[in-house]
Amino acid sequence: MTEFSIPVLVGDVPAGGRSFRVVADAEARAALAARIGVPAIASLAADLRVAPFGRDGLSVSGEIAARLTQTCVATLEDFESSVVAPVDIRFSPDGVDPNAEIDLSELVDVEGEDPPDLLVDGRIDLGAIIAEFLVLALDPYPRKPGAVFEAAEPEADASPFAALKALRGED
Repeated sequence: MTEFSIPVLVGDVPAGGRSFRVVADAEARAALAARIGVPAIASLAADLRVAPFGRDGLSVSGEIAARLTQTCVATLEDFESSVVAPVDIRFSPDGVDPNAEIDLSELVDVEGEDPPDLLVDGRIDLGAIIAEFLVLALDPYPRKPGAVFEAAEPEADASPFAALKALRGED
């Protein structure tokens, strides 16, 4: 279940495809921010194109854009950032289950195109896709612009065994 669910059935997508403009409301943005561990998401929108893929599948392409608050890993200060990320994913009833274990020996070309994801019950959820691609686009170690990490200078006499000596009453 996602913070905002936008189910699309294979049967609802015409042969020429269908365009979607998705804008997350405040409640969905707050729930998603809590789930992905950022202080806030000020805006989240996506322009997506859903088209038939193969005989019974769907492909989703487009772009997401978000303005969010992140916490700097160097200063622990919150800062505003923008994310724009492309979306390109395919689904098929005989696709790969993302929850299944992967046998690396079965991979033929690691640089090749990913196989389609598993289409379950003939539907996809655009809300879940948007959330997934947003998370993938985030820097896992965000830094506030201009932030510099300054490590504390170690004490000259400090050693890993100083605490042990103090416990034993040695100088």
